[in-house]
Order: sequence, then C-alpha cells, then structure tokens
Amino acid sequence: MKKQILNLGKALNKAEQKQVNGEGSVCDYYIENGLCFGPVPGCVPCSQLHAYPDAISCVFIHSDCFQGDVF
Repeated sequence: MKKQILNLGKALNKAEQKQVNGEGSVCDYYIENGLCFGPVPGCVPCSQLHAYPDAISCVFIHSDCFQGDVF
C-alpha cells in the first residue's frame, strides 16, 4: 500500500520541472509540448480553450475557434 501511494504522481520531464520550479514561461511549456487548438488532428478541441487561458497569446489557435459560440 505504501508503495502505491508513493507512486501516485508521474515523473516530470524537463519542461514540466522548469514550470514547477519557476524557470521558463507558460508559453515555453505549451510550445515545447506542441499545444494547439482547433479542428486539426493532434490539437485540443476549441471547446477546451478556456482551460488554457495563458495559451491564447502563444500557441496556434485555428480560426474556427473564434467563430460562433465555440470560444
């Protein structure tokens, strides 16, 4: 049981470690991890853009995300 509790977290990569330690910016993290939004394979759906408020100024966001009530 103790071993299971200790292994609940995941190992962080270098970008995630920088984010936790305050090195680098949120944009660096998003860019290094290839975050994008839109109806494009591999991108996060437009409807989830609100969950990444800092991403708007630094990652690819498809123009469809700004049309209608999606955003």
